[in-house]
Amino acid sequence: FGNNPIVVLKVGPKKTRFDVHKRQLCELSPFFNAAFNGKFQEKAGTMNLVEDNLYAFEHFVRWIYERNVDIPLEGKNDETLKARMRDLIDVYILADKYDIPALKNSIMEILFDAVKIGSDKALQCLRLPKLRDMEHIFANTGRGSTLRKFVTACNTWFVSRQWYTEDTGSNWLHSNPEIATDLAIGFAFRLKGDISPFTAGKDASPFLEVVKPDDGSDKK
Repeated sequence: FGNNPIVVLKVGPKKTRFDVHKRQLCELSPFFNAAFNGKFQEKAGTMNLVEDNLYAFEHFVRWIYERNVDIPLEGKNDETLKARMRDLIDVYILADKYDIPALKNSIMEILFDAVKIGSDKALQCLRLPKLRDMEHIFANTGRGSTLRKFVTACNTWFVSRQWYTEDTGSNWLHSNPEIATDLAIGFAFRLKGDISPFTAGKDASPFLEVVKPDDGSDKK
C-alpha cells in the first residue's frame, strides 16, 4: 500500500481495535476524511467509535478491501433470515452514518434481490423486513434514505391493505406516525396505478444512490 499510514478505530463499548489504511478509509467517507485530514484531525491517528455496532463495523472493514458484503439471505430458516436481515440493516445504518453510498448500494441490491417477485412466494415472505425492522430503520436513518424507501415499498406492495385497518395494524400506525405518513404516500401511488418496483424485469435502481467517481466503488 506504499505511503499509506494505518489509522486505529476502536469500536463498540469494549473498544475493539481495527487497523485500517487511511487512504482507503478517507476516500470512501467524508466523515473519516474530515476526522483524519481536516483542521481538527484526530491525534495520533486513533478514533473511538464506542456507539457503533461491532458486527456491522467488521463487515464495513471487510468491504473496504474486498467490496463484498458476505451476509447472504439464503435458506428457509425463519430465524436465520430475520437475523441476517437485521445484520444487513445495521451495516446500511453504519454506511449511512458515515456517508458511504457505494456500501449502501451493495446492501440495497442484496435486499432487493431477496424480495423481488419470483416463483417461491413463501420464501419471499420470509425475506421481507419485519415491522420491528422498519421501526429500527426509521429511528436510525433520515428522510430520503433509500432503505426507508425500500421498506416502505415492501409494506406497500406485500402487506394486505386490510391489515392496516385492523386493530393491530391501526395501533401500530398510530404509534409510528412518520412511518404511517410514508406508507400513506406509497399507497396513494399504488392506488393511482403505479406498477410494483418488485415485478419481474425490474432492478434495484429506484433504491440506489448516485456514487461519485471518488467514492471508491471501483477501487481496491
